Amino acid sequence: MPQILTFLGQSRSSCAIASVAFARQLAQQGARILWMTQDTGPLPAALWGQPLATEAQACGANLWTLQLQSAQLLEKSWEVVKGIEAQYLRNPLLKQVFGQELVLLPGMEDALTLDAIRVLYDSQEYDYLIVDSVSAKASLRMWGLPEQMDWYIRRFQKVLTESELAQTLSPFIQPIAGAVLNISGSQNSINQPVQQARDFLAAGRQVVQSAAHHLSFLVTTAEPGDAAMARYLWGSSQQIGMTVGGAIAYQAQLDDQAFAPLSIHDLPTLTEDHWQPLMAAVPSLDAAVQNAPAPVTIDEAEKQVKLFLPGFSKADIDLTQYGPEVTVTAGDQRRNLFLPASLKNRSVTGAKFQEDYLILSF
Repeated sequence: MPQILTFLGQSRSSCAIASVAFARQLAQQGARILWMTQDTGPLPAALWGQPLATEAQACGANLWTLQLQSAQLLEKSWEVVKGIEAQYLRNPLLKQVFGQELVLLPGMEDALTLDAIRVLYDSQEYDYLIVDSVSAKASLRMWGLPEQMDWYIRRFQKVLTESELAQTLSPFIQPIAGAVLNISGSQNSINQPVQQARDFLAAGRQVVQSAAHHLSFLVTTAEPGDAAMARYLWGSSQQIGMTVGGAIAYQAQLDDQAFAPLSIHDLPTLTEDHWQPLMAAVPSLDAAVQNAPAPVTIDEAEKQVKLFLPGFSKADIDLTQYGPEVTVTAGDQRRNLFLPASLKNRSVTGAKFQEDYLILSF
């Protein structure tokens, strides 16, 4: 399966330059590379020296580029939605609504982009998918969607199933479903689409949270606040289980311990179209995967969970346990811990924040 590479930093241009340097170096080594971007502005074309298209186009040996345009992705996805509706409903309702007339709503772009990446990932046509995002925070929200959406499904499905309304209506659900749906109307048949959705989201979560399949790099510059923002993004990425393999210092000299235990890799300044010095500075991905600290470590024997949250202080972190799972809030991100069966529904008996780790005991 391919590996996805992403870049997190405050400087838009520095992240894009780092991603292009990685793409060019890996392609030169013989790997099949697809570099894709959500940016519809002039920066991508300036970096590649040619306009980008909405279909993958060659940009050198083993190297392709792609521009993800949300309006076009919405049209394609709408046809898929209508196909799913026709699969389950006897009389589809959406066949009179056309993708070309739909408008984008907030949040749609992230979901559409993530689905487009999923299709390319599953195709296995490339060895690496390098994703250039317009905003690091938006990128983290996008990559966190599989876990967050799965939580909403399983949590509200449980609430609805146990509600008085569901118990009252349960005798009527099967005959009504049998009349409206193409499936039998049994409870198992009704649950099937929900389970398919959960399996789909679980597969996405496993990709995001596996360093072998998804690896991120921090990018910082000498600009004031850039290093602090990179550390903040580092901690935020851990909240979705994303592995960060190193830090890229573009036009900056940083202390070796600035992002410990990560290695810092200096990236020289891009002058005109001279990419070779930047390509030579690209670090080893294998070493980055091996040396990256795990976002979450679970010790079932000791009944302990350790979350790596660099960039945050104890005051930034809040821990609650209102429902069946433990909720951790760090900064402006909230995560419901996906725990193994041995720790589910157990109360937290102790919590401490020590050396960038939130340590929970059950």
